[in-house]
Amino acid sequence: MKHTNTQNHNSACTSIQSTDTEDSLLAIIQENSRLPEKDQTRYQQLWRKCENETISDDELTEYQMLSHQLETCNLKRIEALMALAQIKGKRYKK
Repeated sequence: MKHTNTQNHNSACTSIQSTDTEDSLLAIIQENSRLPEKDQTRYQQLWRKCENETISDDELTEYQMLSHQLETCNLKRIEALMALAQIKGKRYKK
């Protein structure tokens, strides 16, 4: 059950490894379902400002960075979902 938590300026999401089991894949799916709480709250604030067209240039840059992090999390979550589907598919193809 290996998964890594890559926390840098680009991502705070968990990556999948080739040795992941069903339980660890489920954990990766859960961990990548949203940004860390502080970032998720800030993302939502900036999203509202963007929608209302009241966002500053600096805030827009921050919003774009958080959007990229969220997209990275979504990609990792989808990869884990696909890996889990393969495990489940193999188990039920008898």
